[in-house]
Amino acid sequence: MSRLAFGGFELDPTSGELWKGGERVPLQDQPLRLLLCLLERPGQLVGREELQKRIWPGEIHVGFDDGLNAAAWRLRQALGESSEQPRFIETVPRKGYRFMGEVTPLPGRPPQPQVSFPVPVFRPLSSVLPLPQAVAPSRRRWVPWVTSLLVMALLGVLATRVLATRPPVPVVAVSLLRNETGDAAVDYFAAALTRQVEEDLAATKGVTLLPPERLSRPGGRDSPRLAPDRVLTWTLARRGAVYVLSLRLSDARGQQPREQTLEVRPEALREVHQQVTAFVVGQTQPSPPGPRAP
Repeated sequence: MSRLAFGGFELDPTSGELWKGGERVPLQDQPLRLLLCLLERPGQLVGREELQKRIWPGEIHVGFDDGLNAAAWRLRQALGESSEQPRFIETVPRKGYRFMGEVTPLPGRPPQPQVSFPVPVFRPLSSVLPLPQAVAPSRRRWVPWVTSLLVMALLGVLATRVLATRPPVPVVAVSLLRNETGDAAVDYFAAALTRQVEEDLAATKGVTLLPPERLSRPGGRDSPRLAPDRVLTWTLARRGAVYVLSLRLSDARGQQPREQTLEVRPEALREVHQQVTAFVVGQTQPSPPGPRAP
């Protein structure tokens, strides 16, 4: 199948890759199937029953309405639009969806040439190199052992001093983002954003992410659990054409809160996890020491 271009986007139906300006746009399986169904008949209404058979073939999907609404919501986020101001996906209430843009098939592109490198072959050199000569045993074999023990002891002392002077690494826990928009389809985005922030914190140096299953429980007798130094609780609301993220970072008892509010447009929701991670890391890192008094 040839590539399809619309509104600055380019879709490869074979690989399922969506591109915009040379940058790949992440798109999950169900939103991709919905987009393919709509691009096949631009300007025409595609009914909800047909979409159900195309997106969930051979499956008994109990929550089909919520699933289709969620797929359409995720597709709009990938295309950078909202249901209030659509550019590509038009919603026909209780009937289906219609693609509003112009679709242009692109000619096939040849695959990129693959550059191969020869694998080096290593041959044994036993026939070339002389055999090692037997070395007479030394009478002072204990000298290298004593030297190694002294070096290891010295390294142990240095490591202990470095760990003693290094500030402790804060332990952070992230609660599930609470959806206060009133739209059940946003629950999928809230769970995905929570996982993305957890992945960002797990890959950040200077912060230890505490998984939810390791949280301490009063009176628990199971595996050892930990109490985090900071807990992120946050909510997502809708205010007009923007989303409002309310962040609250407090200790395990809910005290010493540090708060921040982010107003994010729909097209910027894919990058908002970076701002959330920066807020958590910035509030948990120790402050640099002030200037010394003269």
